[in-house]
Amino acid sequence: MVRNRYRFKKGLLSNKRYRMILIGVGTIAIVAIVFGVYTLFPRKVTDAGKTDIVLQTGDRPIQKENAIYINADGGLSLRSDRNTTSDRLELIPNGTKLIATEELEGWYKVVYNGKTGWVSKQYTTAVAPAEDPTKGWATFSSNLGYKIKYQTGWKSQNYGVNDALKASELVAFSNQDLPTTIPAGSDFIAPVTVAVSTKTIADAENSYATIAGVQTESASVAGIAAKKFTYTSSGSNTQMTALVFAAGGKVFVFSEGGGYGDDLLKMAATFTIG
Repeated sequence: MVRNRYRFKKGLLSNKRYRMILIGVGTIAIVAIVFGVYTLFPRKVTDAGKTDIVLQTGDRPIQKENAIYINADGGLSLRSDRNTTSDRLELIPNGTKLIATEELEGWYKVVYNGKTGWVSKQYTTAVAPAEDPTKGWATFSSNLGYKIKYQTGWKSQNYGVNDALKASELVAFSNQDLPTTIPAGSDFIAPVTVAVSTKTIADAENSYATIAGVQTESASVAGIAAKKFTYTSSGSNTQMTALVFAAGGKVFVFSEGGGYGDDLLKMAATFTIG
């Protein structure tokens, strides 16, 4: 009797190599599933496991250079540290442009005149100040205690006392040469004149208010109340302007000889007394 012999193939699981591969794949799959469940669902943290997080508020250091401008009438101190009791290194003029490299606790770190220090943020601005239209102008200083600026390239001439105009001082300003003395026997007309009048304020105003066709309005000369008179000259047939006001116990008359109204107003804005 002959026996039939059969061969049975071994299954994959009976192979050690394949078993190890399957175990590795399964482990990775289980880890991935657990991680996904862990991240999708919120974690429940007990009070014992909580960690307090302190959030710091306030100014943080600037990450880039920022342009700032001093905004303090009397200037601003450059301090050695971020407080008003630290050493003052410099006094920085109002309007000065600076580059802030750091901002911390209400202070800016800057460099001025080669010195590094801190300025109070409270007295600075990021807005550039308006350009001074009279920057570079010359200044006329009177012995009577007032000052006024006049345009670059213009000239001034102080004629002193003028009885005909009832002035204790008459100063002329012009973009051309001026005579050293007022020509006799003719009306003296300059682009802009400043007179310290010996008249009362009422009489000085009345001398213009009675001109035919004059227009009168309230005005201001460097913050001082004034009267502005606009009229047409009967001699030259040109429009003229005069400002009359009182300051420091004196009566002032600012006038222009026709066509210089804007120059008169710009100069008047620079007037100071005392």
